[in-house]
Amino acid sequence: MDEREFLFFQGSSPTLELVLPLAVSPEDTVYASFYQADRLVLDYTMQGVADGPAPTGLQRDPLHENVLLLYMTKQDTLRLSAGDVELQLHLTNSVGSDTFRPLLGRIGPMRRRTEEVD
Repeated sequence: MDEREFLFFQGSSPTLELVLPLAVSPEDTVYASFYQADRLVLDYTMQGVADGPAPTGLQRDPLHENVLLLYMTKQDTLRLSAGDVELQLHLTNSVGSDTFRPLLGRIGPMRRRTEEVD
């Protein structure tokens, strides 16, 4: 994998901003799936519009109709192995369905705190 489009670390809680070439309505069904070694590891389904102080999962951005926000928890990122990962988006709406080009990323290993301080 030569061109990575995202990077985060195991044990982190990142928010991925996914900009789509079309508007997504609250009625649409969107899946975001993480694959490693051709195996499905994590799968999210859109849960409406981002709201509240601590949103989770895959949601529409309340300000931009073509932006999805994927809020990942520490537990989610710990399920992924350090190394290459693919993020596949699939959208179904009233017109039909589409699977977008996979986004290629990298998962960094969790950093352990050491007891020694210089």
